[in-house]
Amino acid sequence: MNTSNERINLAHGALRVALVYAAFAGLWILLSDRAMGLLWHDPEALVQASMLKGWFFVVVTTLLLYVLVRRLVGRLNASHRREQAQAEEKTRALELLTAIAQSSSDAIFAKDEQGRYLLVNDAAARYVGRPASALLGQDDGAAFPAEQATLIRGIDRRVLASGRVETNEEHLDTAQGRRVFLATKGPLRDAQGHIRGTFGISRDITERTQAKLRLIESEARYRSLFENMNTGFVLFELVQDGQGRPVDLVILAANRHLADVTGLDLVKVMGQRLTQVLPGIEGDEADWIGTYGRVALTGESRQFEQGSERLGTFFSVSAFRAGEGLCAVTFLDISGRRATEMALHDSEERLRLALAAASQGLYDLNLETGETTVSPEYAVMLGHDPADFRETLASWRERLHPEDQARIPRLLEDYLAGRQAAFRVEFRLRTRDGRWKWILSLGQIEQRSADGRPLRMLGTHTDIDALKSAEATLREMNATLEFRVSERTAELSAANRELETFAYAVSHDLRAPLRALSGYSQALQEDFGDTLPDQARVYLDRIHQSAARMGQLIEGILALSRSSRGDLRLDRVDVSALARQRLAQLAEESGRQVRTYVEEGLEVTGDERMLASVMTNLLDNAWKYTGATPDPEIRVHAGSVTGLHGICVSDNGAGFDMAHADRLFQPFQRLHREDQFPGIGIGLATVQRIVHRHGGELVAVAAPGEGATFCIALPPVPAAQA
Repeated sequence: MNTSNERINLAHGALRVALVYAAFAGLWILLSDRAMGLLWHDPEALVQASMLKGWFFVVVTTLLLYVLVRRLVGRLNASHRREQAQAEEKTRALELLTAIAQSSSDAIFAKDEQGRYLLVNDAAARYVGRPASALLGQDDGAAFPAEQATLIRGIDRRVLASGRVETNEEHLDTAQGRRVFLATKGPLRDAQGHIRGTFGISRDITERTQAKLRLIESEARYRSLFENMNTGFVLFELVQDGQGRPVDLVILAANRHLADVTGLDLVKVMGQRLTQVLPGIEGDEADWIGTYGRVALTGESRQFEQGSERLGTFFSVSAFRAGEGLCAVTFLDISGRRATEMALHDSEERLRLALAAASQGLYDLNLETGETTVSPEYAVMLGHDPADFRETLASWRERLHPEDQARIPRLLEDYLAGRQAAFRVEFRLRTRDGRWKWILSLGQIEQRSADGRPLRMLGTHTDIDALKSAEATLREMNATLEFRVSERTAELSAANRELETFAYAVSHDLRAPLRALSGYSQALQEDFGDTLPDQARVYLDRIHQSAARMGQLIEGILALSRSSRGDLRLDRVDVSALARQRLAQLAEESGRQVRTYVEEGLEVTGDERMLASVMTNLLDNAWKYTGATPDPEIRVHAGSVTGLHGICVSDNGAGFDMAHADRLFQPFQRLHREDQFPGIGIGLATVQRIVHRHGGELVAVAAPGEGATFCIALPPVPAAQA
């Protein structure tokens, strides 16, 4: 800027010299000739005077030009020297700036207004992965991926537009991988202050950013651990009275477990005194304030278990000094553990009582030494004083009955060697008074060495003397019972044969006279009906009806007999198909319109002939008892009644009173009058016998005028039998 001004001033000085010279010469010419004409009239004298005037003009103008030119040249030389000094200073500054830029680990660069690189130091070139000379004249598209180059150009345009320096965090893909830079960019101005481009310095902060992220993650993990650990934490500041005694605690920090235990709102309790947060805590028998206060004053750490009546829980507490007047406390709610310990103590006491009541003792056998620890009941069982009794594996073997001394130790060895899955044996032991007592011994390996060798075995000894006596008695009773069963079986076989004979007699001997009675009464009515009095015809009708009913009764007795006799086959029976078939027959025979529903896939395993009789009787009953219902409905479905799950037949017919349900399955018992619903009362008794013969159950539920539901459930049959 100064050099330019000096050049302007020199140009103005040269112009002034020329103007002064022109003015002097012009005045000299105008004034000297006129003056000489007035002074000299002689031509010759005038010529000489003119010559002298000319030389004088030359001398004067020469001196004047010399002075002016010397002065101008001096200023020119001074200006040149200053320019040279400034150029040298700029060169030194540029060299220094270049040296600084090249030695800097930060990327330093300059760009023109079009974003082309004017300056790139070695650090920037290393990040780009190209020589600095190759980047000069190129824009960011030659250095970075397109998306990142667009982002950088946007920042450059913003700097050019605003003229302000910006600092941004840039994530760029470089020759050294993905890096994070803290980039400071500003406008590049010329000597007149005009913006000619941008400059920038980018510092690689990848490691610092990663360290910051790791720190944030670490703090997050610590905070998560602090907040979610099942151990509570509180930092207290001690409050003392005038004599230095602890009187209160201020809550400075706490984790969420404190809120879980106390129900407090942590946001509200921070900075509050403990006596304000938990009124009455100063009177708690645990003396929390005094205990923590002494830790804060003395620096002596405390670890203890303490219950709090105020909080209604039990804690395992660790307290330590965390600074001047500060006490840090970690606490764990062990109320559950205490309850478990108390329950275990009670359980052990109950076990002791149970062992004593059951004549059972415990043993703990060291398999390496043979030493055995036993419960007092073990010793008492053998007639010994528990205080003096000592058991070993060797002494146990000595007390074994001679008949058991070879067998029982061998079974123990088989179990320890893994050849036997469990150790459960019965043997006789000699008691203190020399008697033999039967013992049931159970044992299990509880500890093994690293190579799998058994080290410790726990088990029980149970006095089974009474059981053995009972077994002997039972064997005698079984022998007697087997004889009685064989006798009873013979009697039942004879009764069954008699029943078969009776059924045969009913089927053949009773039917013949019944058919004759029915036939003759019908013939009498047909042949002599017109001559008989009205009362006689009434009697004949009743004879005919009674004969028909007698026939029905005989058929019912035979059906009931057949349900209890014969071989029981095991078939896969499609109950849904049986139900649909019988319902179709009933609709065709009666001509009635009844809404029916049969669930698909109802199957059972049993005798198909008998189960068909079951479904026929149940559906016939449902059809009959819906006869007076305006909108009759019969459903066959899977369901349950009084907790019994099986196949059910439901209707919305007359129903019955459950108070008389005990008569429902008795032969020839009826719950409705004959004139209302005809029948002989044998169908449900037959159904029950068939179901019971299959090992199943039959239940019913109903209400007068609301219909009835009958459910049968048959036991599953193993696949091998089915």
